[in-house]
Amino acid sequence: MSVIELSAKHEPCATASHSAIPDCSSTTPCAAGPVIELAIADSLAAARPAWQALEAAGAVATAFQRHAWVDAWQRHAGDAEGAQPLVVIGRDRDGAPAFLWPFVVRRGILSIARFPGGNHSGLNIGLWRPDAAAAMTTSAMVRDLLVRIGRRHGIDAFALVRQPRRWRGLDNPFALLPSQPSVDDVLATTFPDGGTPEDAVKATLTRDMRGRLRTKERKLEKLDGYGYHRITTAGDADRVLDAFLAQKAAHFAAQGIRNVFADPGVEDFLRAACHAGLADGRPGIELHALEGGGEVIAVMGGVCDQHRFSCMFNAYTTSENGRWSPGLILIGHIARDCATRGVASFDLGPGAAPYKTFFCREPEGLFDSMVPVSLSGRVAALGLAGLAGAKRRAKESPLVMRLVQRLRRGTAAGAG
Repeated sequence: MSVIELSAKHEPCATASHSAIPDCSSTTPCAAGPVIELAIADSLAAARPAWQALEAAGAVATAFQRHAWVDAWQRHAGDAEGAQPLVVIGRDRDGAPAFLWPFVVRRGILSIARFPGGNHSGLNIGLWRPDAAAAMTTSAMVRDLLVRIGRRHGIDAFALVRQPRRWRGLDNPFALLPSQPSVDDVLATTFPDGGTPEDAVKATLTRDMRGRLRTKERKLEKLDGYGYHRITTAGDADRVLDAFLAQKAAHFAAQGIRNVFADPGVEDFLRAACHAGLADGRPGIELHALEGGGEVIAVMGGVCDQHRFSCMFNAYTTSENGRWSPGLILIGHIARDCATRGVASFDLGPGAAPYKTFFCREPEGLFDSMVPVSLSGRVAALGLAGLAGAKRRAKESPLVMRLVQRLRRGTAAGAG
């Protein structure tokens, strides 16, 4: 584990293979409030004590930054794609962790640092003690720390995507950096304070939609053994996850969409995260399901803490039972379950889809920050920002999306 003393002078310029950009923050104080040094860990195991200490102390983070979730992703999907951990730990004068930034780096012609989890992580912010976050007061201060880390560890640029500007009452210090809207936003819903689970459902769904889904659920209630379940055993987790993977593969094939869950290591990641912490009632990924008539009718998996349930994936049966909107019915049950457990809010993950607006109407306003370190990193950052902006504009165009969907369906039909 390497250490950067924040009272030290700036790192020297990198070698020719990583030419440093001019340092425009040379007059910025290096210390960040209570933080006096940065410890850099190149493995999750080395970072675990500080990580778990921050989690136990209630550091502000999303459930995608839990060590169990990141560890499962890294061991299976991250390693498979060549992502190397680089965990930044800010320590105070007593040596206690004040913040932790979990990054992974993919090295090649360019070395780009990102948050772990890839597209499986819907919300990224790191782990922050509130006093450490409050001490980050300027863009130059945040950028200075990232550039010093980047120079020391051969990083060309940081691509920090899908970040909320505010989380659990804390202003995200990375929002001080220059930014642009993320390709996809997240819509959320906040449950009423002090309300009953039924109040939460009423706040989530309109009266008309509640009535329509109740009518459809009566059709499903005729099935033998019909019911909603939050999965609590490893055997059920494997069974329900198998059903999801088969259902999702069938839906992707019909739509002509590449099956991202078939990428190397992803299935093993999901299975490991569904098992991790399950015996303690805090799985890395929660599974929820509707079952009846001898089949799993609908599945949703997501991360959860007391602040938020965030959907990661969902699917429903391709049988006749799929006629009755089981996916929407399942979401209603999950909202009720979350409210019963005291979870404060709920979201259905990044991306625009009409069904999401039935339940969630509060935009998070997610943003991306591209921070160059080297001259080649500056070009890469501009390219990544431009590509993300083009994707966002394409998704905002109904005409473009209709053309894309038509092309996908035609490709799927031809393949069949």
